[in-house]
Amino acid sequence: KLERMDRILLNVKAGIEHLSDKLTSLKLPKGQGPVRLTQSTADDFVIDLLAQCEQKLMKLMEDLDGRMFPNFYSGMEDDEFRVSIENKLPTYNVRINLPAASDRGAFDDEEESDPDDEAPTRANIKKQAQQNTRSEKTRKLEVESKR
Repeated sequence: KLERMDRILLNVKAGIEHLSDKLTSLKLPKGQGPVRLTQSTADDFVIDLLAQCEQKLMKLMEDLDGRMFPNFYSGMEDDEFRVSIENKLPTYNVRINLPAASDRGAFDDEEESDPDDEAPTRANIKKQAQQNTRSEKTRKLEVESKR
């Protein structure tokens, strides 16, 4: 039981540290200084870190209180938004336009595909292996009969 509780405590500490890492870009509210973060092993550290995360999330909730989220999301779906994001991408990040589902290319025709071009199935491989062993056996018999 003690090991289980210890494992749960370690998972909680790791989760709080992960949450804190995700919230590093948020600033603490004005008038509240940073919470002391001295030792990462102490239990007080986790409590202080959780308090800091709570302060940041409360400030974020206050900032987003008056926003209309459907309008906010529709702005993200806009072509202008997409273009502005794509312009900020590094030059090595290349975007490839995929063909639409209705477009059919020269290699998409299933009716004209050659069965020899398809990947062999287990049954085909087994059949071919049996044929190989049969031909080897007949060859051995022929060699022995000639002696």
